[in-house]
Amino acid sequence: MAFLDGFQFYLFSALKGRVHNNGTPLIGARLTRTALDTYNNKTYTDITQTDEQGLFSFSPVKIWIFRPLLHHESRQTINIEFHGQHKLAWKMTKNCLHHGGEIAYQEDAKMTPIEVDCNWANDEDKEQGIIKKVKISMVLTGIATIINVKNSS
Repeated sequence: MAFLDGFQFYLFSALKGRVHNNGTPLIGARLTRTALDTYNNKTYTDITQTDEQGLFSFSPVKIWIFRPLLHHESRQTINIEFHGQHKLAWKMTKNCLHHGGEIAYQEDAKMTPIEVDCNWANDEDKEQGIIKKVKISMVLTGIATIINVKNSS
């Protein structure tokens, strides 16, 4: 099935991280992740909760595309709810639909889940620029900071 593998795309790569308030874990925080496939206008949503250390993880969101040469992008968000309060952790438009395309221009077979640190005390309007090869840049908005970003020129 190697031929079909070329048609599988990642709307959202695997992701793991920690939610805390200036170092104190937010236990039981609810994270809702959405990925909008703009070509098919279909939204994928999943939910997880933090553990006693404030840790969480999401598996990748993969889709099959039968028109791989047409432009596809994924509009991604992660929202956190904790004790009735809500914060935007992650907002990004991903246009490199391989695993790890949020932080690396080319697919890397050794790519591990993207690691993020979500400090509840951060401003939701905080932006982190990600510069990838061929001068493609992405902007991540929200309280999340990518820990294993691979900036390259």
